[in-house]
Amino acid sequence: MNNHRRSAKLSDIASIRQGHPFRGAITAFPDGPVRVIQLKNLSASGVHDPCDLLRTRLHPRKAPDWVQEGDVLLAARGAHPLAVLLCNPPVDTVCSPHLYVIRVGDHERIMPAFLAWQLNQEGAQEYLRRQSAGSRQQSLRKAAIEELRVQLPPLLLQQRIVSIARAAQLEKLHCEQMIAARHQEVARYAAHILDERPR
Repeated sequence: MNNHRRSAKLSDIASIRQGHPFRGAITAFPDGPVRVIQLKNLSASGVHDPCDLLRTRLHPRKAPDWVQEGDVLLAARGAHPLAVLLCNPPVDTVCSPHLYVIRVGDHERIMPAFLAWQLNQEGAQEYLRRQSAGSRQQSLRKAAIEELRVQLPPLLLQQRIVSIARAAQLEKLHCEQMIAARHQEVARYAAHILDERPR
């Protein structure tokens, strides 16, 4: 058997659940002890500044399912089901119900970071988009996510891919920052040179 071609259903290597079952709009409490990760908090580089997360209070009948380091969040709605790896999430943090929390159970077969990367690649994205295409709100069902087949290359290869992907993400961020700085510089020159007000 070729170890480079191993694969498994996602449900065989990870648990999958929806975020906290809030009823209706989430009530914000500035001093609330609980933080909530919502769709708007996700980006290709991860979760935005934790300080920007909505704070609230919970009164559950049982202990909430807090997110953990290494969890993979998957957008349950929208045309682009983005997957994000959680790194150092604040304590007492939950997700909105529009996110799935995927928690790797077999770390000897797949790294959470590699899983997040793979879920964002075209093959997985095409499958997820196809599964949500029939619904009005383009919503993903848990059963469809469970059936997604995930490739399981050797861990050393997974680590190499993750390292390359992270380096590429940092390079992209650096380039975007340089471009933004150049635009600001041009805008300053334009404001100075093209200012036609009488002096």
